[in-house]
Amino acid sequence: MTSTSATTRVLPGMGGRGARGGPRRPARRGRIGRVVSLDAARGLLVLATVAWLAAPSRPFPASEPWGAVGLDAIALPAFALIAGCAHALAQHRGWTSAGRATRRTLILLLLGLVVAAGAALIRGAATGIPLDPEGGSLGGLERIAVAGPLVQLAVALAALGLLGTLARSWAGWAWATVISTAVGAGALWLTTGLCGELSDRCSPATLLVGGIADAAGTTADPLVVQAVTTVVAGLGLAVPAAAGAALAHALLRARSVPGHQRGRVVGYGLLAATLFGVLGILAYFTPTVWGQQPLEPATALWTPPLTLAVASLASVLACAMHPTVDTDLRGGTSALGAFAEPFAAVGRISMLAVATTFAARTLLSALPDPDPVGWFAALGDIPSVVLALVVAAAWLGLALWADRSGRRLRP
Repeated sequence: MTSTSATTRVLPGMGGRGARGGPRRPARRGRIGRVVSLDAARGLLVLATVAWLAAPSRPFPASEPWGAVGLDAIALPAFALIAGCAHALAQHRGWTSAGRATRRTLILLLLGLVVAAGAALIRGAATGIPLDPEGGSLGGLERIAVAGPLVQLAVALAALGLLGTLARSWAGWAWATVISTAVGAGALWLTTGLCGELSDRCSPATLLVGGIADAAGTTADPLVVQAVTTVVAGLGLAVPAAAGAALAHALLRARSVPGHQRGRVVGYGLLAATLFGVLGILAYFTPTVWGQQPLEPATALWTPPLTLAVASLASVLACAMHPTVDTDLRGGTSALGAFAEPFAAVGRISMLAVATTFAARTLLSALPDPDPVGWFAALGDIPSVVLALVVAAAWLGLALWADRSGRRLRP
């Protein structure tokens, strides 16, 4: 029978670090094991994301920044939400510090800038831009585009760390989610009221950069607008990150240790899902009170109706995953943990897998015609799907090898 006690026992033969056909060694005193359901959810997202990035021709349409929302729109808000969950668990364990938050933010920011610099140099070489520092030419590096999901996640983590200095409980993070939603949605409502709709020509970023440029008597640089838009989008991802922290603290408050308390886990998870759903509905419909258009879901700035919908869905899934996979929030798994462990192994190398795949896709796309991405896409959807599955399988195999051998693969 599966143990549901407060210990961190794991069923034999479930794998994981230090496990070869036997139970995992008990955690060191004062150290708490990983939450398998959280790592597994991150691993599923990682596999879906690397498959999407690796496919040159995608059978499903991608999201439009200000228009249609596709399946790919779920990935980044969900990553931010899981980062918020991990932050809350670290708070509970006493692992959080300004140094940790700053280090993780700087790593993501540095990775994003390195990828952007590589793409700029490739484009510069393709267009014949010389490398002449004395003449003010850096081979295209002077026109680097500070953008991309890694930079957005870095901004979101910075905002999460700042919120974490004030919020350290379920109530605190619930209020942090409410306030960050109100501030973010309010800025978008105001912009919509001024412009009629959000677009590349009119958004909080364009209004800010355009206003400063007008005051200085110059024109706004498109690259500066792009960089500020990336920062604003990162702040938009702070909403699901705060929601993730609220969700994790709700589960911690439920204290899902013995089996008879699992109803409380479901109750608190549904309470969190209801909170996020109500906030998303309010963010969407509130502009209509003043006769404006509703605040539509958009991926350009990660608007609250979209990110909170993802948070609501994730909370409902957590109500099912956590009580059935984990014995408690301090480590240890139930019988279903055997099925979750492979995905949890991928979750433990999430930054490495996504950052490497994203970098490879970005740099290959920056190559001049005929670029390899375009050439492979011309072969049709089936070869692209096969390539995507091969890349996902490769990361899964690498993650399982690293997990079973006890190696930590971190960038």
